[in-house]
Amino acid sequence: MPEIAMGALSQNGTVLLARRSSTRRTHPDLWSLPGGHVEDGEDAETAMRRELMEEIGVTPQRWQFAGKVVLEGPLEASVTFHVYRIDQWHGYPRLVDDEHTELRWFSLDAIEGKAELAPPQLGEMLANLVSRETGKPA
Repeated sequence: MPEIAMGALSQNGTVLLARRSSTRRTHPDLWSLPGGHVEDGEDAETAMRRELMEEIGVTPQRWQFAGKVVLEGPLEASVTFHVYRIDQWHGYPRLVDDEHTELRWFSLDAIEGKAELAPPQLGEMLANLVSRETGKPA
């Protein structure tokens, strides 16, 4: 089962999302967290740190495991997404490669009402992350 590690950078009641490029094979043009595949011999935490540097040019400094989303399908289509909440990092988030076309900070309202997420199951987890930070119920 493929595993994906993702980083949810959060600050001031918002979370950073990246719009997937229209050329992506899966979920083109949808909003997602920066991240990518866990490679052989790598754990999800290491993959998350590597992917954030490769995709948005930041090095996570303080994070915690936020949870995972498992998408069930035929055996070859099942995927596990490991999500980490990052509240401290070095560098300024920017597009480094061509996997994404835009970065944007989303509030709780924007996550709940406007963001077309990939995978869609991330919505509840992200809303909970932002609401814990702001004290506003999700």
